[in-house]
Amino acid sequence: MRIAIVGTELCALDRRGGGLERAVLRWAGALASEHEVVLVSHAPGGRPPKPDRGDPDTVVLERTADLGPALRDLAPDLVHLQNRPQWARHCPSSAAVAVTFHNYPAAWKVRSWPTIRAGAGAVALSAVSRALAEAAADTLGVAPERVAVTPPSIDPAYLDPPPRCAGAVVLSPNRLLRKKGVLDLLEVAGRGPFSDVQFAFADLVSPWVRPTAEHRALRAAVDAVPNAVLFPPPSTAAGLAARYAAAGVVACAVREPEGLGLVALEAQACRAPLVSTDLGGLREATFPPNRCIPADDPDALADALLDGLTSTADRERPRHEVVARFSPAAAGERLLRWVAEAVR
Repeated sequence: MRIAIVGTELCALDRRGGGLERAVLRWAGALASEHEVVLVSHAPGGRPPKPDRGDPDTVVLERTADLGPALRDLAPDLVHLQNRPQWARHCPSSAAVAVTFHNYPAAWKVRSWPTIRAGAGAVALSAVSRALAEAAADTLGVAPERVAVTPPSIDPAYLDPPPRCAGAVVLSPNRLLRKKGVLDLLEVAGRGPFSDVQFAFADLVSPWVRPTAEHRALRAAVDAVPNAVLFPPPSTAAGLAARYAAAGVVACAVREPEGLGLVALEAQACRAPLVSTDLGGLREATFPPNRCIPADDPDALADALLDGLTSTADRERPRHEVVARFSPAAAGERLLRWVAEAVR
């Protein structure tokens, strides 16, 4: 079977992209074990994708209007869309269409909901977490069982992490955005119990090519806190695994619902203590003894971070849960089953 996997217009389908793009590339690898796979990628900002050796062939789009002609030329048996149910109209009538949701509906960029809801019954649907699947079903007006759960996988580098060498560091490796809780963490950093704790933030602006006004404001906010630092985002998963191994606790203090939360999964695979906020799929990505706290509660955040920094709890259980559910083998098997059902 020939499968065309289509990325979004926000970022090229390569390893320079964000969590969605890297998850899609790992799915592509799993599907390529049994099917012919072609990637269809935009080139935002004039930056075409930069495939790695072993990646499937890639068709590059200059604009979304080119998607229909490109898919007609490819003649796929299945088109797999990400976060863009409205693009089903570009797909050849001879192809089955599947849509996977990685983020909540606001990120789908839908303009005409009645049209999307009317066509939802004709496509296979999945989401990266049960919470997101339920939200997608409610938004699209379909039965909950119509939206399957297809969890993403973590990078293989996190399956064999370096030994723990934890320091007094609160690590925030998410994108440098307010919705990722940067200001909440900076407020906690200024409290007395954390005076000797470093709060380390990834200076990650992807998928933007250049920093926005928000990025610049947050950089200034980090610089204004004595025990807060920015670090260049690691260029490899192994580099980030080393950061997780050295962190006293990893913080996913998001202020908006996450589809799932790859950072949470990666950190736990590396045996790092984790604190997350109870929004969207993050609860499904957080395993005991790690704590999932209410959002907008700085006291709960401070308490959970202190607990993570000082706890001696065994971190093998959350690691085992992550590996069992989100390894490339486990996630790839579930995706293959869903794809088989999508073309029936």
